[in-house]
Amino acid sequence: MTDRTFLWLAQVFYAVSCVLTLRRMRAGNSGATLQRLNYAAMAVGFALHTVFLYLRGKADGRCPLTNLFETQAFIAWAAVLFFLLIGPSYRVSFLGAFTAPLVLLICLAALILLVDVVQAHPATRSAWVEFHAAIAILASGAFALAFVTGAMYLHQERQLKRRRLSSSFLLLPSIEQLDTINIRLLILGFVMLTAGMLGGLVSYHIVGHWTKPKIIWAVSVWILYGALVLGRGLWALRGRKVAVASMASFVLMLAGFWGVSLLWP
Repeated sequence: MTDRTFLWLAQVFYAVSCVLTLRRMRAGNSGATLQRLNYAAMAVGFALHTVFLYLRGKADGRCPLTNLFETQAFIAWAAVLFFLLIGPSYRVSFLGAFTAPLVLLICLAALILLVDVVQAHPATRSAWVEFHAAIAILASGAFALAFVTGAMYLHQERQLKRRRLSSSFLLLPSIEQLDTINIRLLILGFVMLTAGMLGGLVSYHIVGHWTKPKIIWAVSVWILYGALVLGRGLWALRGRKVAVASMASFVLMLAGFWGVSLLWP
């Protein structure tokens, strides 16, 4: 099997997770078995996703971040990684209800819309280049999960305001808990992004192949999330505003990344 086959198989399990999520939302608190199956489906999908990255990295001879397709797949992988780590820790396994659709969308967009052409190996190699790229993508995974918690927050808030609680209300964390998870993910992602930026600065002096548009995009993302984290610390920005901002920031980050990568490959 080719490496892409493993990525397609991973999508099957992410899709299964989406279906199980819908069933559990209808089952309410009686869906404990569906909860375990949902988490298992995400875990199997993650394992297959990891095999894809391993095979692709082995074929590339480097971290599989040589084109937009690989980077998109890596972002989705990082989002699932944070879900698997954070879900049990915070006892918010229903986080997968919102994570699975997002990951499925990101991966399918990469598989269907993007041309998978592996770039030639650079003449100059540097461990700093791969560190900078990998840690920055892991930060994107944290931001993706912040997007998910933001969506969950808005969903819970809407039910409370309308005073019409669905069967999913008791399955989801409280808005206070979602707000806490959201800001911690934003801080974690920002710290990792800052480390990636520093690695990128070092690698630029060694390799010197970053284009100006990519530099501008990276700095803009860093400022955007830095302002979001700073706003929480200085002006007590929280609740709905943080939820909306975390969702908008992730969409802008992805849109900007697509634009820069397609126009200035």
